Amino acid sequence: MFIRFFSGEIDEDSHLSAGLFRVAYRLIEETRLQDYEYEALHEAMLWFDENLVSPYDYRLKPAGLADRALCWFRSSAREHLKRAWEMTAILQDCGIFVWTIKSDRPGYILYEDKVQVLAFPPDDLRKRL
Repeated sequence: MFIRFFSGEIDEDSHLSAGLFRVAYRLIEETRLQDYEYEALHEAMLWFDENLVSPYDYRLKPAGLADRALCWFRSSAREHLKRAWEMTAILQDCGIFVWTIKSDRPGYILYEDKVQVLAFPPDDLRKRL
């Protein structure tokens, strides 16, 4: 089973709902956060920087399929999911609602490791995102 965290924003690359990290980076760059909000979000993102490989480094070229791929956590990635839920709470405290979706078939997998997959979603799943 795979779990994706996403917001109501539309990602300009995938043309689907922006994921957890995209929204967090945008919030830090474009919004004046309270010091405690910034610290909490920055700390969470530092943990992910140290404990999660960026699958986008492995995108296939030329652009196309890979530019519209989405990241999903594996349901077995307990510590990463715990931290993602903590990050979700921080974002929601800042007024950004974050949803989750679960799927046992995230699509055509372009990259995978023990924690996550980067996959191009099938049409029926794309309609739900």
